[in-house]
Amino acid sequence: MLTDTQMLQAMHFRSSVALQVTLDQDYNVPDNKSDIEKVIVENGEIQIQNIKTMPDKMILKGSLFWRMAYLKDRQNCTLDHMEGELPFEEVVNMDGLTEEARIRVDCEMEDLRVTMIHSRKVSVRSVVNVKVHASAVEEIPVVSEISDTEKHLCLQRRTLDVSGIAVRKKDTIRIREEMTLPGNKANMLELIWGEVQNRRVDIRPQDDKLLLRGEASVFCLYSGENEENPFEYAEADLPWQAELPCSGMREDMIVNSHLHKIAQSLEMKADMDGEMRLVMAEMVLEIDLEAYEEKKLQTVSDVYSLKCQLVPVYQEAAMRRVCIRNQTECKLYEKVRMPGEHAGVLQLCHPWAEIRMDRLELTEEGIRAEGVADVHILYVNEDDHLPLDIAGVMIPFACMIETGVLPKDVCFEVQPYLDQISAVMAGGDTAEVKMTVRLDTLVCQYMTIHVMTEISEGEANDGYMESLPNMTGYVVKKGDTLFSLGKQFCTTAQEIRRLNHIEKEEISEGERLLIMKQMSF
Repeated sequence: MLTDTQMLQAMHFRSSVALQVTLDQDYNVPDNKSDIEKVIVENGEIQIQNIKTMPDKMILKGSLFWRMAYLKDRQNCTLDHMEGELPFEEVVNMDGLTEEARIRVDCEMEDLRVTMIHSRKVSVRSVVNVKVHASAVEEIPVVSEISDTEKHLCLQRRTLDVSGIAVRKKDTIRIREEMTLPGNKANMLELIWGEVQNRRVDIRPQDDKLLLRGEASVFCLYSGENEENPFEYAEADLPWQAELPCSGMREDMIVNSHLHKIAQSLEMKADMDGEMRLVMAEMVLEIDLEAYEEKKLQTVSDVYSLKCQLVPVYQEAAMRRVCIRNQTECKLYEKVRMPGEHAGVLQLCHPWAEIRMDRLELTEEGIRAEGVADVHILYVNEDDHLPLDIAGVMIPFACMIETGVLPKDVCFEVQPYLDQISAVMAGGDTAEVKMTVRLDTLVCQYMTIHVMTEISEGEANDGYMESLPNMTGYVVKKGDTLFSLGKQFCTTAQEIRRLNHIEKEEISEGERLLIMKQMSF
């Protein structure tokens, strides 16, 4: 028997594990660095460097790359800097995991603290929230057509709306942009500390490539040639654009991407006049993406013959369908009272924040997303011996992501991005913080269905056919269809319609039908 098949992409394995990793290590100050009087500011990134999968578990190896600026001379208010790498290794247990599974790891640094033990040693501590997602797909041949005119086949067809993964890619993108110091800033002698944040990200699929745009928000703290000022700072928002080759990508595909920074660097450069007034800012972004192609798969869900006994073979398949892919902006506004120890603020230098999602709940209106913005503000104060300090505040937020009416048993993920942040003094000891948080949302429905993968000819059930009367009066029950009744009483849907003068395709519960047996082997 001739059958045509189409390939259905089914989820063979899907699992997620969340864990919290605590990192703690002491570091000695290098011999070429000055003693520490006070730690001013710190930052860092988590980088997963190796993932080894084994049956039912995996080993993650990564590092926390940290940097700090500190006060080395309280009398002259001079600063120095120090950096390091804190490696870690974690075993993650996951039942059903195989070596062929595709792994995605999302790391969120909840807290990073560099504290002074004494003038020549610091303690680096951090809590890292790790979410591990594993999945594996398989291609299942599904019967889409059966060609055999001699056996008088009766087919029941079903259209499957599926979202198959057309492109999967994990890569790094290196962004390099140049910042010029403003005219009122002194030339640089040494870079002390800096931050490069990725904001206003826009990702669009194109034919055989992915187009990425964004802004690199650059801040640098440096010692300058102006002897009256022990330190200077400069900042700028630098637009960037990049293209990532993706074979098979099309403009109409739905892209689900996870983009985060894994490294940054700042380098002084001389301008055309030979003066150190340029900063080359570099950040390395890691992207993990899946591009979904929406298809309508025409399949044969059931079949029988009036001439022979057919035996269809079915297989269980976990099918995915993308319901919603959207972006929601959440604008935050908060008046923050600077703590008493931070009184006497002269100027706010640089605000930045990490966004963490705490709770996601599916409601009738949509997805309620609750999270917190961990805001840090670097500022100049009135203390001549400690002119630079940092303040921190946690700003909770809640946002409703509109999704419309969703089917049951949906899964969703929300990826937060910080698009914009600003902080200005609002009088007295109060700072006014404004932020725009973007929530990228993907909602998928996972359904387990039975699909026909092949069909063969079997032995006829003569006893059943002989037990059926040649003509039956039947009252339609709930769930009955013309196809199911035709198969049950050894006839065809067309014959039932002809005999009962039915013009429509569906039948209703309670209808009375006359059914005549036709099948004979």
